[in-house]
Parts: sequence; C-alpha cells; structure tokens
Amino acid sequence: MDKIANISKWIKGLLALLAISQLGSYIAVMTMGDYQDGIYFISIDWWGAFQSYLSIDFAPSWQSLGEHLYADGFHPGLILSSVELIPYLFIYFFLFQLFSLYQNGQVFTSANFHCLTRIATVFFVWILLSLFYPLLVAFFLRSTGMSDTVPGFLTIGSQEVEYALMGLIFYCIGWVMKHAAELQTEAELTI
Repeated sequence: MDKIANISKWIKGLLALLAISQLGSYIAVMTMGDYQDGIYFISIDWWGAFQSYLSIDFAPSWQSLGEHLYADGFHPGLILSSVELIPYLFIYFFLFQLFSLYQNGQVFTSANFHCLTRIATVFFVWILLSLFYPLLVAFFLRSTGMSDTVPGFLTIGSQEVEYALMGLIFYCIGWVMKHAAELQTEAELTI
C-alpha cells in the first residue's frame, strides 16, 4: 500500500505540473503569440543556445471558424481555445482527486468510481461542446450584429470519436472498479 501512496503522490505532482504548464503556455501564447494559418504560436530564443516553440491550434473542425473570426477582426484564440482548455482543467482536477484517494489508501471505493465517471462525463460533454460551440458562436455574433460573415459550422471528425473512446474507457474502468468494490464488500460480509 505504501507503493501506491508514494506513486500517487508523484503522479499528483506531475498532474499539477502538467496543468500549470498547459495553463501557462496558453496564457503566454494568447498574450504574446502570433496567429498564422489557424495556429497561435510563440518562438522563444534562449540566448542562442536553444529555441522553444509553443503553439495552440484549434481542433480540425474549428480551424475554418478560427480563420473567419480572425478575418472579421476577432481574437479566435480567446473565443475558441479558452473553451477547449476548460475540459482539460476538469480532467486534471478529477485525476488529482482520484490519485488523492489512492494516496489515502482508498483504491476500490465508490469515490473512485465517481471520479472516473466524472472524467468520462467530461469527455462526453466535450463532444457536445465540440459539435455545438461553433454554432453558438456564429449564432451569437450574427444575432448581436457583430458579424454577418461568420458561418455556422457543425462538423464531426476524428477528434470527437477520440473523445467518445476516451469517455468509454474511463467509464468502463470506473464501472469495473465499482463492481470490484461491491464484490469486496460482499466478501467481507460473508467472512
């Protein structure tokens, strides 16, 4: 059990580092980056020793909308990328909760199931967000008169299929853990 607690502590640190890195790179690219061909990027030269390149691109189904928004004078990164960042932050949060449970010795509990199903739910909501958010943006801009040229997009691509697959995987793992916890409880009662 000590090994699970130790590795969980390290994974929580890694998750925190990844979340901070993703949020920090997003803020840096959105505030100091350039936009070209559907990608926001920033290139950093470290005293001539090496270079770093940070970029944020839109999901393939949102790239055309980003081009239209940019052509109309909007900041597509703030409109599109910020919404795409939110599901990542939820996933980091629920994974952090899950590994906190593991660190505290709670491996087969209903709380684990809830963390895993919440991650699955984020992936399923992400599919809906990916499908309908471009339509909502276009509808909002057209109904407020801010733009008459931004078209509505409703596309489904491989990204949405990946979200569905990841959601199913997390849900199945959670379901198995829930039933393992129930079996463990039944076994403890029969002894």
